[in-house]
Amino acid sequence: MSNTVPATSETERPLLRGWSHAIAAAVAAAGSIALVVLSSGSSSKRIALGVYGLTLVALLAVSATYHLRRWPSRAQSWLRAVDHANIFLVIAGTYTPIALLLSDDRLRTGLLVSIWLCAAIGIATIRLSLGASRGKAAAIYVAMGWLGLAMLPQLAAVAGARVFLLLSGGIVYSLGALAYATRRPRLWPSVFGFHEVSHLAVIGASVLFYAFIATVVSGSSS
Repeated sequence: MSNTVPATSETERPLLRGWSHAIAAAVAAAGSIALVVLSSGSSSKRIALGVYGLTLVALLAVSATYHLRRWPSRAQSWLRAVDHANIFLVIAGTYTPIALLLSDDRLRTGLLVSIWLCAAIGIATIRLSLGASRGKAAAIYVAMGWLGLAMLPQLAAVAGARVFLLLSGGIVYSLGALAYATRRPRLWPSVFGFHEVSHLAVIGASVLFYAFIATVVSGSSS
């Protein structure tokens, strides 16, 4: 069996495919609005929180749209490309408000430039490598997600023990990527399979990242 990322077929589509992200998209939209409206601090922080919220909602909404049904070939290919691109965008979007916690302007700028450049390169790489294996795609996503690990000491100095929300989110997200890459666990393929496991991991990681941003970034004075 080929290990390339296939378009989801109607016969293989589990009954619950896409529903978790559909529900999560609505919750994320409400949560993102609350973050921006209730945040304290500068307008630049509100913009950063808005970028984060938009990328998160876009990821979940497009994923739900793509996975809930079988689309005509052209629309299927387009939605698949946007779905994969949104993974890079939400990683960069999540880092955007977190970067505001860095007191050193050079570190902050360096992190933002690096993460958005990686997002652009990642999107181009996946777009041009249509036959990229699941393992390769997942490895790129995970590597980009852990890019900010070098900033952990600075973040820990500001966030204290709450930095473990970020670490836990990264671990959960990585486990979801592993499920996607290995197609395991299969569980109940006709209802809830490995892809649904990876979708739940994305939601779980997003909750942890949101908790960090809401409790550490949103209430800060930056």
